[in-house]
Amino acid sequence: MADVPPMPAPEVLHLAAKALGKIDLYGPRGISMVTFQEVEAMALLLAVLGVVPIRPDISAPTILMPQTPISTL
Repeated sequence: MADVPPMPAPEVLHLAAKALGKIDLYGPRGISMVTFQEVEAMALLLAVLGVVPIRPDISAPTILMPQTPISTL
């Protein structure tokens, strides 16, 4: 598999915002309209913000988000 270059921060924000806009405007129907790239951007944004990923085979941790602010994207 070829190496995929990292998605630039402005593109992450743009794609995540587009996905959120679809969901906000169309509700449950909007979820089916979100693209793979938009889902990836939303996941990247959550990771950058510090949300702790929960694997399906383990229990959720007590803290899912750090208490300290994130300074940069």
